[in-house]
Amino acid sequence: MPCVAKLPMGTAILRRYVLIGAIGQGGVSTVYSAVDARQGRKLAVKVLAPSLADDAQAREDVRREALITDRLRHPSVPRVFEYGEAPLPDGSVVPYVVLELLAGVPLTERLARGRLEWPEAVRIAATAADVLAVAHRRGVVHRDLSARNIMVSPAGIKIIDFGLATAALRSGDSGAHPVVIRRNGPRGDTTRDTLSRSAAVHGAPRRDGPKHGGPKHGGLRRGGQDHSGLDHGGHDHDAGTLPSHPKTAFARPADDVYTLGVLLYEMLTGRSPYPPAVAAMIVTAGRAGHLAPTPVLAIPGLPPPLRDLVRACMAKRPEDRPLSVDVALDLWRILDGVHLPEPSIN
Repeated sequence: MPCVAKLPMGTAILRRYVLIGAIGQGGVSTVYSAVDARQGRKLAVKVLAPSLADDAQAREDVRREALITDRLRHPSVPRVFEYGEAPLPDGSVVPYVVLELLAGVPLTERLARGRLEWPEAVRIAATAADVLAVAHRRGVVHRDLSARNIMVSPAGIKIIDFGLATAALRSGDSGAHPVVIRRNGPRGDTTRDTLSRSAAVHGAPRRDGPKHGGPKHGGLRRGGQDHSGLDHGGHDHDAGTLPSHPKTAFARPADDVYTLGVLLYEMLTGRSPYPPAVAAMIVTAGRAGHLAPTPVLAIPGLPPPLRDLVRACMAKRPEDRPLSVDVALDLWRILDGVHLPEPSIN
């Protein structure tokens, strides 16, 4: 991965977002903790590397991730407050995204100490499955679900990094699955499941968690239009269509279900089903011919439905895998009646 130069501490984006320090770095951009000088709150700001200011694909990657992350509007996905383009002190103009600042640790740090007890693993996976169900309902495939892209925070589980996310492949499976909501009813009460499914299918999903409006599209305007897709009237030309990622445009919702199965396997066993040297490559590339054999989970005390669900998610044939909405419902059912404290971030 190429080294991306970091902006100096104190740099002000649009004379408003004052960068405090880098907290994450990818191949083309850096995420900074920042302070909003107008409102006095802490935020995260993702900025494309100035050296890539003229790279059309890199610029589009930042824009695509912002659009997709905002489209989800899920309490377990970081909120997007604003995105657009901004001039930097060196004269370059780059895309930026203003995001919710998360506190917590990556799931990878938790797994470095060993496998999780199955109730905690199921709670994390169920939250991830909720997000995938919403994403698939809205035509998005995450394509990079893994322990490094899950944050365990005091506010709960957050699914991050939609850099490889893409508009879902439309074939025999449209990728439009119902939104799923966690059941809160008494044990054995399936009414809430049915109502959640029905509301989602008919276009009126209800969600727990904080409500918020869409992000502002800020940034530099050129020739009557800024580079976030808005004209001077404030109309978002991309509201109904999401862009595909050039490297993952082939992706299907079933690919996300497979990687969710891999994640569950890793949390339950403390190890990947793949040799370390090839794990990330195989899962990211989605090479079905090289997928790990359907696993056998011989873990004492593991509920048989959970064992069977992991195996179903990791089926080699995409058409044999369950829908993300069904995975979420099944995982919450498995947890139904199990008292579990909030995941520890220590």
